[in-house]
Amino acid sequence: MKKIFGILTILMLLFTGCGNNSDSVKKLKLAHALTEGHPVHLAMVEFAKEVKDKTDGKVEILIFPNGQLGGEREITELMQAGAIDMIKTNAGPMESFAKEYSVLSLPYLFKDIHQNLAVLKSDIGEDILNATIDRGFIGLTFYNSGTRNMYTKKPVKSVTDLNGMKIRVQTSKTMVKMTELLGGSPSPLSFGEIYTALQQGVVDGAENNLISYAESKHYEVAPYFTFDAHSISPDVMIMNTKAWNKLTEDEQKIIKQAALNSFDYQNKIWFETEDKLVDSLKAQGVQFFEVDQNEFVEKVQPLYNDVMKDPLIKTYVERIREFKY
Repeated sequence: MKKIFGILTILMLLFTGCGNNSDSVKKLKLAHALTEGHPVHLAMVEFAKEVKDKTDGKVEILIFPNGQLGGEREITELMQAGAIDMIKTNAGPMESFAKEYSVLSLPYLFKDIHQNLAVLKSDIGEDILNATIDRGFIGLTFYNSGTRNMYTKKPVKSVTDLNGMKIRVQTSKTMVKMTELLGGSPSPLSFGEIYTALQQGVVDGAENNLISYAESKHYEVAPYFTFDAHSISPDVMIMNTKAWNKLTEDEQKIIKQAALNSFDYQNKIWFETEDKLVDSLKAQGVQFFEVDQNEFVEKVQPLYNDVMKDPLIKTYVERIREFKY
């Protein structure tokens, strides 16, 4: 019944696009796969409130959380088709649309999360957000997605422990290559499939940030969490350019500024939530491990030998490495 309801909902959206709004209110559909308690969703609620307030109710953002309209791949396709106006996805899968996004998934590129956030708010981040304008959608803002770490069904205390382990990764060439270099066997799966895949032994582990690990309850089937911080790949909110172009110039400015404001709001909630999680997860039986990060850094260097051959990627990597904050 849930599948039938989902299909009917999607069909309804296909016939009720942005252009069919009432004369007085432009209703924009925003979909994502996170829970309603997630910092990103809470930031989007604030975003929607600000847009409605600043436009005097003329633009309304309707948020569809919890994967109601599908996983990240499905909602991206729906946005491309114009059935959804806006979505939240991770930067990793976005590299298939614009290679600029692949820079954000490169392992151990950023000094720490704070440099990452500063870069995202700089002209470097804005250049990446605008890289898909001619591909049918535009980036509005990034969201803090923390550091990505390995979590597994058996302990990983050093990089050699990953040898032969089947690790779920995003649909990202960068993440696939990185996992191979670390000794693992990458298995691209949608986020909604991870729990069952871990439970049934289809994969031995996955990689993500601490909050997603907790929110998804993946700790129930993969109770070992390794702080290797291999990547700091952010989330991103993107919008269909046809829907964007139907807005007035003032409405576009309001939406853009509200999106940037929601990034700042989300960062605050993110760090507050993350700080509380370790003790909570330990109480649930999770074991945490710190590792020698240098072992991991050394293993992934061949990835840079390849990507730095691309002049565009090389330029972005150098801009980030030279970035002062």
